[in-house]
Amino acid sequence: MEAQLFDRIQPRTLRAEIVDVLRDAIVSGKLESGEHLKESVIAEQMSVSRIPVREAFQQLEQEGLIVSIPNQGSFVKVFDEKDIREIFTLRGALESLACELVLSNDLLQPEDLEHLEGYVDQQREAIDAGDFDRLTKLDMDFHEFICRNSESERLLKTWRSLRAQIQVLFLQRFRTYDWIPETVETDHSAIMEALRQGDVQRVAQVHKEINARVAEECIQMTLAMGYENET
Repeated sequence: MEAQLFDRIQPRTLRAEIVDVLRDAIVSGKLESGEHLKESVIAEQMSVSRIPVREAFQQLEQEGLIVSIPNQGSFVKVFDEKDIREIFTLRGALESLACELVLSNDLLQPEDLEHLEGYVDQQREAIDAGDFDRLTKLDMDFHEFICRNSESERLLKTWRSLRAQIQVLFLQRFRTYDWIPETVETDHSAIMEALRQGDVQRVAQVHKEINARVAEECIQMTLAMGYENET
């Protein structure tokens, strides 16, 4: 009998559950930008030890949702102008590349376009219902679907590393400006039209214009909310 080299893998770790709970709280705004996160308080409320909470903080810091300041503690990330420009410049480049790959390699089938149309229809329903949490998720799902269809694992992994950060900014943006949610349907319809036409240059230009505009909206939002001088 061979010696046992590895321990049994648990289906889900406590740290992963804590990460999910804290991530959802940050993305939804339950934990606000700049809010001080206290290990002891969170551990007590969750009835867990401080060790998995500390580990969760470390992972969320890697995801760009938390910042740790020596001798001060951990805080929910406040995105400044530089952060926002970097996020949306990279996002635009990744999504443009994903569209280029699916078009150049004929990876987007009629049923895929129908699937994307389904996201747009659901977004319309979320807008009408004023359900910005659902709208934010559907917005992200629309773009992730295209990135996944590019069949580039590294592109998808890089895009996913930005997803939670974008969701935080999107949800804040939807809640700040009541006219913004309507632009989701317009923007995605423009992307869909370029995809149907198979126009790589047009889809790249659409992504560039959309991300530049959204970045400016997010920057103005953070200025209006008084976050520019925060943590």
